[in-house]
Amino acid sequence: MSSKKVDITPDKSLLKKLGLVGYRTEQAVSELIDNSIDARLDNTENINVHLNFNLGTIIVEDNGTGMDLDGLRNALTIAYETKGDEKLGRFGLGLKSACSSLGKAFTLSTATRDSKSIFTVEYDEDMWLQNQSLNWTNFEINEEINNFNWHGTKIIIKKIKVPLYPNQLLNFRRRFGIRYGPYIESKQIRIKVNSRDCQPSKPDLVENSKRSIDITTPSGDRLVGWIGILTHRSIKGDYGIHLYRNKRLISAFNKFGIHHHPSVAKIVGEISLDHVPVNFHKTGFLVESPEYGDASYYFMKHPAVKETLHNASSFGGNVPSIQSVLDFNQSETLELLDTKMSSEKARQLLQKADRFVQKKDGTEFIFEFDDSASCRIEHTDNRVRVNIGRNSRAFGLFKNPLFFIGLIRIESELIAKDPSYYRFVEHRNKMLDEFITDRIREPQNQSKTKRDIIPLSQYTIQRDLIDLHDYLGEIFEHNFQFTGISTLAPFLQNAYSKVVYSINTITGAGQSLLDTISDHTEEFTVLLNPKVLEFNVLFENTTLNKFIAIREYEETTTHTWAGPEKAWLDLYFDVTRDILPLYHDELIFILDELLCKGLVTAAKIRSLAKRRKIQDEVDKYLPRE
Repeated sequence: MSSKKVDITPDKSLLKKLGLVGYRTEQAVSELIDNSIDARLDNTENINVHLNFNLGTIIVEDNGTGMDLDGLRNALTIAYETKGDEKLGRFGLGLKSACSSLGKAFTLSTATRDSKSIFTVEYDEDMWLQNQSLNWTNFEINEEINNFNWHGTKIIIKKIKVPLYPNQLLNFRRRFGIRYGPYIESKQIRIKVNSRDCQPSKPDLVENSKRSIDITTPSGDRLVGWIGILTHRSIKGDYGIHLYRNKRLISAFNKFGIHHHPSVAKIVGEISLDHVPVNFHKTGFLVESPEYGDASYYFMKHPAVKETLHNASSFGGNVPSIQSVLDFNQSETLELLDTKMSSEKARQLLQKADRFVQKKDGTEFIFEFDDSASCRIEHTDNRVRVNIGRNSRAFGLFKNPLFFIGLIRIESELIAKDPSYYRFVEHRNKMLDEFITDRIREPQNQSKTKRDIIPLSQYTIQRDLIDLHDYLGEIFEHNFQFTGISTLAPFLQNAYSKVVYSINTITGAGQSLLDTISDHTEEFTVLLNPKVLEFNVLFENTTLNKFIAIREYEETTTHTWAGPEKAWLDLYFDVTRDILPLYHDELIFILDELLCKGLVTAAKIRSLAKRRKIQDEVDKYLPRE
């Protein structure tokens, strides 16, 4: 038997591909912070993160140990591992993958304490891939004199691939406060985002509800932490267990040992799983590993966990009635409307609401509810009668029906003080009714798609598609429907430089739709019934970043853009059938946020999935009833 030796030097595109691991922007920056924490000195280390919206750069800088020439070379070597198991960065991939996911170019400068030299490396993705003289063996590192005795590491990400927006500053500070809370609280590090400190997260717990957890499994592994009950139920999904490894948050608000369900939306806690393996970019534990399975099992069986889950429903569990929420004597009514009542619960209370009377400043307010489609306010002397029809179409304009009822309550009080205000309310109601009627009236040609709106707050068609949507509504003769990422793009967690929108149409109309779109705009690359392989080829060989995938189906559509349940199911089908290049975890991220925002219900998704005969496979993504 003969043998041959071959060169298996990685292709130069590996650096670019490392950035396609599916980081969220926050996770990629966290990778760089992890390296800073691993390099901290004896005193408190300062880590500064700066987002420059004008220049489009991201900077992460620390005053840690820094690196010498050999250390920098090793840091740039893919999969070179020098850190022990106790360190946050272990696999030799985080620096390269994080920088590559954030931008197409970066500059890294570093120096050790008392070093006379600063070493700097500059990387540009386009130059690296196009210049054949550059390769793995001649990566250039520049050296300059360290005149100010500076030490640490500074990374500047340029030509960024991810969006930057002001709200990120608040989100980063909050998330880093959770992620690195133990380090910050023990004063090992200090993290600033655009010059403002990140503060450790301190949940508001019910008194005496915090219970310590200290578990040693039969295999000798240890789980340490605590579990407690929030004073107020979180309607935004901010409940669950923070899972740490070596004091670094791996997963926030994880439903570890508990079910994703409103009944436990006041459970919070922290658990250290130092023995459980994580994925190489440290965005999650390996949930299929036996270590994770054992940890979850023994956590659920712990007496403190069982008792806390049982007690959660007894602390502040009573939901106020509509009467108490709209009490004229409560100064915090608007706060109640905003934070203490979920949309789903509010709709339930609206259906159960009955007549009640309140008095204020000598005026009697009578609130009555019926199943009509109108809302009226009548004023006579010292009495205001408010009739609220549960089937009023105006409720469709509000995510939470209590906001509309709250508006009516305010107007009734204004009318009581000044009856002339009634004329304004009457005129406003007439215009509102015309506004709604104009947008949801049935089309004269029933063979065409209905052009009505889906009145859901925080859910709409993407801005990029509005002009195209309106154009197709006027010119295209067949049914069509924007779905999937066309409406769910705002809920994507990972940072994607390219996006694929989806449009469904009837069988046989796909080519006509493609031609219509192509004639109207060159903003999109349009494909008819494409497979994921076509996208992968296109992504590698085009600078365009907006695609439209047209799908032909026998099923006719009822709206020009899909509701959130159908949009998610369409996306699920495309991703799980390897039609769209999207990570499966993204389906969970999107669904969790849709559920938390009250935009979808598990029951509706199950119903739609049952009609498609995929209920069993979809059910694993949904919370238990």
